[in-house]
Amino acid sequence: MRILTPACLLIVVAAAAVAADANLLDRVQAASKDIATVRVPFVQEKKLAILEEPVITKGVIEISRPLSSVRWEFTGRSVLIFSKGKVRRWGAEGKEESAGSNDPGLKSFHDQMEAFLSGDWNGLKSVFDVVPDPDGGPLLKLTPKNKDIGKYISRIDLRFRDDLTAPARMTLTATAGDETTYTFSDPEVGADLPASRFSGP
Repeated sequence: MRILTPACLLIVVAAAAVAADANLLDRVQAASKDIATVRVPFVQEKKLAILEEPVITKGVIEISRPLSSVRWEFTGRSVLIFSKGKVRRWGAEGKEESAGSNDPGLKSFHDQMEAFLSGDWNGLKSVFDVVPDPDGGPLLKLTPKNKDIGKYISRIDLRFRDDLTAPARMTLTATAGDETTYTFSDPEVGADLPASRFSGP
């Protein structure tokens, strides 16, 4: 599930049409086609049935297309890196953890990172049923077709920034009813991301 959650965050840009003459996928790709590097801070808020108060965690996503790499960090908790075609992860103490083939989200995350960096999302549209905003806004409701993802997530509600350069907010509703909301800060386009950022903590 630790790998599956960030995988879902990035696959959602594989979108269906929101208007007859321009689908959201094409608009997102057009908005981001010239972006080489980007850093996007986020706040994760988990509302769990067993807890009265939500669990708040800050983090950051860093993407370098020239290095074909993605860094997904939950500050002080864990780091997940896709680089050189491989997925690696580290725990809170900075120790690398196994990301073996038995992890149900690993191959999905790997494939989605490849698609995200290459810009070709066509093969991923089969993973979700997508309901666009009836008013043509940058909003999507997604329900999983993939059984592995469907075990954990029943629905994803996504809003992009008005300029479509990055997501603005996303809520994942778990099959058991728990909710996880990601609120994204303004993206730092052209961020200085050296190769060392994608080698580990």
